[in-house]
Amino acid sequence: MQDKKRIQVNFRLDENLLAAIQAKCKAENISQTDFITQALKAAIENDASLNNQLSKALSCLTLRLSHTETCLANCLALQQHLSERIANLEKQLMGDLQPAQEELLSKKHHQLSPTADLAAISDRILVEMRLGKQAPGYKAAKKALSRFISELGGDS
Repeated sequence: MQDKKRIQVNFRLDENLLAAIQAKCKAENISQTDFITQALKAAIENDASLNNQLSKALSCLTLRLSHTETCLANCLALQQHLSERIANLEKQLMGDLQPAQEELLSKKHHQLSPTADLAAISDRILVEMRLGKQAPGYKAAKKALSRFISELGGDS
């Protein structure tokens, strides 16, 4: 193999390496110059190939990172959307429950507030006791019920 113009280069090699080169050249029937030239070209091409492979890998990783960032942004947007929907549903649920709660409180208040209703209940209980109005038990029961009603109403 003859190149355009060859320049003679002198360098030193380890004895064992030189012996391995000579054996390889003899086995393949090529000159030591051709063998070393081919080995150096392959090493240089391998470096260029390795740089090319690294460049392609870096481009691929950059693209995947960009895709991952896009997916993450989409996930964050979806999370925000879902949080807003949950907040709206909670407001709607509270809005739906509020009238029912107010109605329940109103019924409780209505049931407990009128003293007249309590007085009617007191009279009914006294009738059920079957005591005459002049009986000592009747007067004590009426007094106890009246006191209970006044305590409920906060009249102490």
